[in-house]
Amino acid sequence: MKLARTFAGVWSFLSMPTSISSPSFSVLSSSSASLRSSPDCSSSPPNTAITRVHVLRIVPFVPEAILRQHHVFVPSDNRFTAACRLLAALWRHDQGLPCGIHTPGPRRRAGEASSTALLPKAVRLGSRLAPAAARAGATFLTPEIGSYAREVLLFREPGSLWEEGRLWGNLLSSQAMTLNLLAPMARDLDLATAVWRLLLAGFVHTVTALRFEHSPGRRGPDYFGDGTAFDVLLDVVTPDGEPAFVAVEVKYVEGMNGPTPPPRPCYAETTRASGLFVEPDAAVLLQPGYEQLRREHVLTQLMVQQGLAARAHFVLLGPALNRRVHAVGKLYANELRPIDTAAEVDRVGFSALTLEAVVAALAAAGATELAASFTARYLDLTRVVHCVLDQTPSELQPRRSGRRPSSVLPTPSATSATAAARVTTSVQQRPYKLSSGRTRGVVPAPVKP
Repeated sequence: MKLARTFAGVWSFLSMPTSISSPSFSVLSSSSASLRSSPDCSSSPPNTAITRVHVLRIVPFVPEAILRQHHVFVPSDNRFTAACRLLAALWRHDQGLPCGIHTPGPRRRAGEASSTALLPKAVRLGSRLAPAAARAGATFLTPEIGSYAREVLLFREPGSLWEEGRLWGNLLSSQAMTLNLLAPMARDLDLATAVWRLLLAGFVHTVTALRFEHSPGRRGPDYFGDGTAFDVLLDVVTPDGEPAFVAVEVKYVEGMNGPTPPPRPCYAETTRASGLFVEPDAAVLLQPGYEQLRREHVLTQLMVQQGLAARAHFVLLGPALNRRVHAVGKLYANELRPIDTAAEVDRVGFSALTLEAVVAALAAAGATELAASFTARYLDLTRVVHCVLDQTPSELQPRRSGRRPSSVLPTPSATSATAAARVTTSVQQRPYKLSSGRTRGVVPAPVKP
């Protein structure tokens, strides 16, 4: 009761009601108002009946002790990724699935000639599945989605990139999340139509097909020739009866700050010719995150110009609390020219949508069980809030001494820049040598979300 009163006191700050049209909200289960009392946060799965919509205004900060307790402490994780990793571990425990092992890739220790404090070669990681569970498709919300995933992989487009190890075994995989969200729509086009009519009212009348990891021509001369592809492409019919498509880029815990591809003349040429941007040569469009959106948006415009459809729309989709994704999306939209819908019907528009908006549209379309299970798996960070608040102060004390357990990833040394480099910098697999000249194996690379 005391804990319930404490939670009630902070809930008004952490969340607020919102509507389906809001750019940032999350769906809670009916059990989210009741707190779990078990110290390991691993009580039975929550009720899956969706009853209300709220938004967390900030991402909960999870103490290191709790992350270590659930085998999800990764020093390089940002606040949002850490919370999502813990949520994934809680979901895995609810399903009775065994914890997987993270085997880091090898790399050289920068600036070190001897082996001091070797990093573990393998560690338990709560956001991974054991191999047997991964092979069985346990990462997918239903057996039907797992079967559809195998079908998609069987008939994948030539040259398409599927990280199959992450797809099956990493609970933070955005490819698996995309299939969990959109495969049911690919199997039920009436559901897809109902959902996307709500999300893109005025553009989508009917959804006729969904294609995953699609590119119009990965190496073709009519496009970039670099393999650029969309996470999902929806073939649609507009309210005017025109054939069109919606190209979607999906993010989960990604920060949109990865490396950009080497510049090609065709990038700048097609950007200028697209007519999409206020200043096609703006430096911001070359920055990480922005460059990917620019490239995929221009590719979408090229597809229209090549006659693959009369109209198109480009969508960035990510969780409401992944602030980086939506900040990049908002700033990218500021670089776009306003569209004269009467005179430029073939100009490709852009929208940044939240995963929570898609979930709310699913619930509104009648797929409440899918909406609830997807929320519990990926979005309900109130479960993380409960997990933290259920701990007693003594349980939250940081580890003071003793040997580091092998079930957590190592913490970078506060006094060693080289130790920090070990956790944050990835290099090719090479053995390192001791001062004696003997080879002493390789050093693990950091965890990839």
